[in-house]
Amino acid sequence: MRLTSLDWAPYTGAGLPEGGETTDLLRQVFAEIGYQLQVDFLPWTNAVNQVVSGVNGHLAYYPEYPLQDPKLLLSGAIGYSELGLVESVEKPLLLTNFLALANYRFGVVQDYLNMTELDRLIAANTLRPKINSTDKDNVLQVARGELDAAVIDKRVLQYLLKYDADVKAAAAGKVQFSQSLREHKSLHLVFLANPKNRKLIQKFNQQLQRHKTQFLPSAKATKSP
Repeated sequence: MRLTSLDWAPYTGAGLPEGGETTDLLRQVFAEIGYQLQVDFLPWTNAVNQVVSGVNGHLAYYPEYPLQDPKLLLSGAIGYSELGLVESVEKPLLLTNFLALANYRFGVVQDYLNMTELDRLIAANTLRPKINSTDKDNVLQVARGELDAAVIDKRVLQYLLKYDADVKAAAAGKVQFSQSLREHKSLHLVFLANPKNRKLIQKFNQQLQRHKTQFLPSAKATKSP
């Protein structure tokens, strides 16, 4: 079973124990229904395109936020993400709506889904973020004062501040997860829509139910690399 993912610690990553907590969960569930897992960790756009194109035999990619696309099938939830903004400790935003971001310099990661309302406003050109390649780039730019905020998963930010040497040196004590404009999202495994994959997802979801307590939203400790 060949899947694609990205480096998005602590959820997934080539350098993480067991490939990250989400990868570890998938490996367990697939083993229980008779599959051995192979995961190729790629830049996010490539990870998605490998599955959508079908050229290299990758069956699915993860982790994806909920999306509506008739060409794709989503598994049951394989994790949860608290999505929000990284901001300066000295200049907290304290925003009550996404439109207020028009007054600030804010960043997003290329091809990532963001908070639902924010993505709607970006698609309408009402808001125009700076687009960066990685969460790390965004955090460093907020720390240096080049951005006022950037979209990020809360646990990804915590991981970068604790374990990434560059972020730890430049941003520790300078940035924080904002109390403004947060959204909780589920994470999913994504397959191409066809009858064979629909049957596989059904089987996967049934087995996944036995593992729900492993990834319910909680204050569980982040594993060290």
